[in-house]
Amino acid sequence: MGVIAPGSAFFLQWPTRSAMPSTTRRRRRKQPKHLAHPFYWPTWIGLGVFRAIAALPFAWQLSVGRRGGRWLYHLLPKRRAVVQSNLHACFPTWTQAERDQVNLACFESMGMGVLETARAWWAKDPRSRSTCTIHGLQHIRAALELGRGVLLVGAHLHTAELAGRFMVLQQPVAIVYRPQNNAAAESVAHRSRSAYYVELIHHRDMRGILRALARNRVVWYAPDIDAGTKRSVFAPFFGVPAASLTSTGRLAQLSGAAVVPCFYYRCEPAASYEIVVYPALDRFPTGDPFQDALRINRMIEGAIERAPAQYFWQHRRFKSRPPGAPSIYA
Repeated sequence: MGVIAPGSAFFLQWPTRSAMPSTTRRRRRKQPKHLAHPFYWPTWIGLGVFRAIAALPFAWQLSVGRRGGRWLYHLLPKRRAVVQSNLHACFPTWTQAERDQVNLACFESMGMGVLETARAWWAKDPRSRSTCTIHGLQHIRAALELGRGVLLVGAHLHTAELAGRFMVLQQPVAIVYRPQNNAAAESVAHRSRSAYYVELIHHRDMRGILRALARNRVVWYAPDIDAGTKRSVFAPFFGVPAASLTSTGRLAQLSGAAVVPCFYYRCEPAASYEIVVYPALDRFPTGDPFQDALRINRMIEGAIERAPAQYFWQHRRFKSRPPGAPSIYA
């Protein structure tokens, strides 16, 4: 199942175990039960710094985030290579200089996304130092009038966490999320998000999603991840076969919910944002998992093309490959 908020506290759990090559995976250490245990002290210190930075003027926060992202670009050559491989596969007509430019900008955007997460979690009102324009909110409300819930389908764009905070000021939303690997970080993330989302649903809790839709709620999630070949089909993503979740079609079929696309961007000047909601998909699902997944992929492609550097290319989107196909990340 997809997860919302791709950049949320990524530095506390990233790279995730599922994002690492199988040859480098290690058995995860069992974490202590008590969050005051010294094991968590580095996490608490990091969260304290994180929250302190969130008290700075927002323009300063974005500047710090951009610089931090540039630092990570140089510090994490393997992750930089993943971005490069993704861009090469998805935009083969670009020059190497163009891919290098977007690669660096992608890390800068991710760094800003981390500080935007801090603002989402701890700002009393995110509108106090930034603005957000929401286009198409009427499409969500029209879909809610049908009484079967709304699947608000997004993508792993870096601004997702702050966009969610802006959205709930206009429309109550439940989210599908993946818990942080670190228990201390998860306790803070869960408490912060619970303050503004009406419900947090674990990404593996299919019944929880269906229950929320049955209560005519808006459930926001992002299916654009490689979660392996189980419950996925190989549908083209920018022309490259990608393990694509079939969950959007299955959830819509089981619940009768409307599937409403929603994407979110950081704009110029700094500290301004835009959320774009589109009309509910018509004739969806079709009953053909491949065609449904392909349609979702193409929808997300269009959103990415608007701001390529704001997409989470750090994820190994093509980790799973069709039988006999070579690795993109070799």
